[in-house]
Amino acid sequence: MAEAGQAHQLVAAARDLTRMEVEATAGLWPRAAAFLARQAVEVALARLWGVTAPGLERTSGRCQVLCVGAFLDDRDLGGRVVLAWNLLSQACHHRVYELAPTAAELNRTLETAWELADACESVCRRIER
Repeated sequence: MAEAGQAHQLVAAARDLTRMEVEATAGLWPRAAAFLARQAVEVALARLWGVTAPGLERTSGRCQVLCVGAFLDDRDLGGRVVLAWNLLSQACHHRVYELAPTAAELNRTLETAWELADACESVCRRIER
C-alpha cells in the first residue's frame, strides 16, 4: 500500500526539476518531471483505493482517474485529474515527433497532483481514525 505523504514527495521532486536551470538537463527535465508527476497521481490513487475501495487499484489508470471525482465528492478536481493524467500519459509515452510539455503545462498538472494528494490523504485520515 502507498504510504502517507509519498505522493507529495514525488510532486515536490518534480517541482524541483522544473526550477533547475542547469544546461546539462535542458530538454530532459520536462519528461522527467512528467514521470514523477504521473507516479504521484498513481501513488495518491493507490492510497485512496487501498482505504476506500480495495481492488480498484487493479483496474486501468484511465478507469481510476474517471472514478476519483465521485469517490472524493469533488467533480471539479476529478475533471482536472483526468486532464492532468492525459497530458502526463502523453508526455510519458515519448514519441520523437512530439514536443515535451511546457513549463506552464507541467506546473498546472503538478498543482493538480498536489491537490489530489491532499484530497486523498484527507479522506484516508478520516476513514483510518
